[in-house]
Amino acid sequence: MNDPEKRSQQADRLIRDYAFGSSLTGFIPVPLVDTLSLIGVQRYMLFRLSRLYKVPFKKNIAKIALTTMTSGLTASAARPMVGSMLKLIPGVGSVLGGASMAVLGSAATYAVGKVFQQHFENGGTLEDFDPQQARQQFETELEKGKEIAKKEKAQRN
Repeated sequence: MNDPEKRSQQADRLIRDYAFGSSLTGFIPVPLVDTLSLIGVQRYMLFRLSRLYKVPFKKNIAKIALTTMTSGLTASAARPMVGSMLKLIPGVGSVLGGASMAVLGSAATYAVGKVFQQHFENGGTLEDFDPQQARQQFETELEKGKEIAKKEKAQRN
């Protein structure tokens, strides 16, 4: 696509769709399977963003970039694992863990998408992506994503 504005709008829509899809992984009742599913959704979103921006996609580089950016960098990025572990508590744990994973999974996917959208719009590729440098933007976008996810959840209820 040659029109940068239309491409950006398409990327925004794609990110919103995958963020919503990520929220559904929170309701997978098996701990850690939900987290692995979330990573899969994020990786496929990154594949679609790469195609949209005509950036070569390399699965192993994408996996490393996503893992490095979202794993263990901050307490906020690690919270989906806590939500997943809550599911180990019979009954109420599944409900609390599912709701927690839904919001945080959606927010994390939104943040990942926005970070890569900006990177690709600035002419970046997967090869030159620096997860450490993207840390602050990821945190900022994660907070925005949480607010968006909470508003959408409230609208559905």
